[in-house]
Amino acid sequence: MMKTKCLIFISFLILSPVLFIGDAASGEGNEGVLLYEVQPFGQYEGVSLFNYGTSAVNLRGWHLTDGEGTLAFERDLYIGPGTRLTIVKAVGDGDWFSDRDSVITFTDSRIQKSGSFVLADAGDDVYLYRSGVLVDAMCYGQKTADIGWVGDPVKLPSGKYLLRTSSIDTDTSSDWIATKPGLTNITFDHDLYFDAFVTPFSFPESSGTPIFKEIENAEKEVLISIYLLSSVQLVALLCEQSKKGVVVRILLEGNMLGDNGFGTELTLMRSLVDAGAEVCLINDSVAGNFERYSYVHNKYAIVDERTVVITSENWTQDNLSPHCYNRGWGVVIESTEYAEYVKRIFLNDSDRSFGDVRYLLEYSPGVRPYAGDLTYSGVPSLYETSTFDARVMPAFSPDNSHSALRYFIDNAETRVYSQQLNLGSSYQSLTGSSPLKWLSDAAERGVDAKLILDATFDKKAVEEIVDRIDSTTEIKALAVSGRDSLFELIHNKGVVIDDLVWVSSVNWTENSFMNNREIAALIDSPEVAGFFAELFLEDWGVNLHTVEEVGLEITTKEIFANGERLHLFTVSGPESASYKWDVLGDGNVRNSSINKIICRDLPGGTYEITVAMDGTEYSASLTYTIETEAPPTPDAGADHYWVVAAAAIASLGGAGAIIGRRNINR
Repeated sequence: MMKTKCLIFISFLILSPVLFIGDAASGEGNEGVLLYEVQPFGQYEGVSLFNYGTSAVNLRGWHLTDGEGTLAFERDLYIGPGTRLTIVKAVGDGDWFSDRDSVITFTDSRIQKSGSFVLADAGDDVYLYRSGVLVDAMCYGQKTADIGWVGDPVKLPSGKYLLRTSSIDTDTSSDWIATKPGLTNITFDHDLYFDAFVTPFSFPESSGTPIFKEIENAEKEVLISIYLLSSVQLVALLCEQSKKGVVVRILLEGNMLGDNGFGTELTLMRSLVDAGAEVCLINDSVAGNFERYSYVHNKYAIVDERTVVITSENWTQDNLSPHCYNRGWGVVIESTEYAEYVKRIFLNDSDRSFGDVRYLLEYSPGVRPYAGDLTYSGVPSLYETSTFDARVMPAFSPDNSHSALRYFIDNAETRVYSQQLNLGSSYQSLTGSSPLKWLSDAAERGVDAKLILDATFDKKAVEEIVDRIDSTTEIKALAVSGRDSLFELIHNKGVVIDDLVWVSSVNWTENSFMNNREIAALIDSPEVAGFFAELFLEDWGVNLHTVEEVGLEITTKEIFANGERLHLFTVSGPESASYKWDVLGDGNVRNSSINKIICRDLPGGTYEITVAMDGTEYSASLTYTIETEAPPTPDAGADHYWVVAAAAIASLGGAGAIIGRRNINR
């Protein structure tokens, strides 16, 4: 159930416009018609008008001009309410702008053309008049309108066109955006939520099990939009479902296929096609071809128009198996309304009329099917999940993910935990558009702001970024190279904000927010947010920030091994830090490269052990008692009591397990 809300999808609204020609039963209303699109590039240039009113409008007596030429409507030509009329220089077969519904040319018999109506690529001004009265004006590029306009012209990069974003006409550049054909241009709406049941899961723990289960349960349709799909088992399942009559449609990023080392993925996709599925590629690798997005970087599936699965991880052979080494987040969202919403995005992106989507066999007609076994053998692991009531807000790049995430971080009250693969070069500074700036501002307000960045590929560079963040902001930042026993790479793009959680494919880079097609779900649920917050804090582990917050504490444990009595001392600091220990309080200091040290045969008595964390001001002390004096080994001096810490701990069964799961990183 969706919260009642009036929402206009500009791109969806114009898919089936109606053009009224001749007599109109609704009369000759004259309000509501405005300039809607301006497309100056190429031989099929033109403009479109949109009727934002509630009744049909007869354009007879209206005219368009660019100051050098005029297109005058001299006969009845009606444009219905909520519809668009496009006027072009010429119609091109397959051209997205001119070869669509409700298009007429400059030479149409109902138009009287005079002068030279040519829209300059570098900039021009366009005016719409009714009976000699100016109705609307706009200007772009390097040209400023003579009348009816306020402020600077609209910027128009090459390869884009101009689109009005609102029925409210301010005659300023804020009314317009420069966009590409096929972009959805959905503005952020902070009230748009869908009621849903949400099941959170994580990588590597799940091995992708929830993805398999949802596709196993598909009865009618599976739609997948994804950057990489190379899991043999998942493709085997999709082939199986397609052969059973389930409609399977895949939209893949084309730039990652073939010559880029993903030939196996191509063969798997060919096997899917042979099984009856539809596989399309968007953004092929051919230089100069039109592309809506830098990359389609999604990782989602829509099942039976009722369930959406979203992950931060690609659906590759490694990620959807017990061998997954990435840290990532995922959700299963059960909501018919939300699924229908996301399906509209999928259908728009897979629309072949914009020129950047091709069927697999158009792209690579000679590709052969997968040569290996494509028998589905079931889900890879027994992963238990819980499902919670929630509200879900949709967000997408390049439409509104940037503004949506900023809104919620700007309004955070208690916590913002962000776990990211990296920060793009544009977002490493504290500029207004950088999520790092939003996080810093939240920290300044007293919000618990934590940031984990992956340091697997360039540890030194990431540690320098983290050090800069720690030293110049109130953010607590960590560079993490992985957890030895659990994951090796942080590939996540998740954010916990109070009792909300952002699960997405959106990296914290400018390209990911502004140029890629990405999907995000903002989930309003204390339980789902708590699930991911707990994961985050496990990955956060013990580090300098936790020491700053709670200080250091020493614990001791007596262990008997190989006929010896040993005492294990542990300090609650980072395992990988260096420490200075004075075990007997006699000034005899020893160093350890981990947060533990073992001593053998300590003499009876009461002592104060002191430990200091190297390079910091933090230290701790503990008074402890050895009940029975143990005889020293013959010829043992002061060094007798010490055991090389790492080697000794590793040699003990129970104590060895303590450091076997390293959960901290600096």
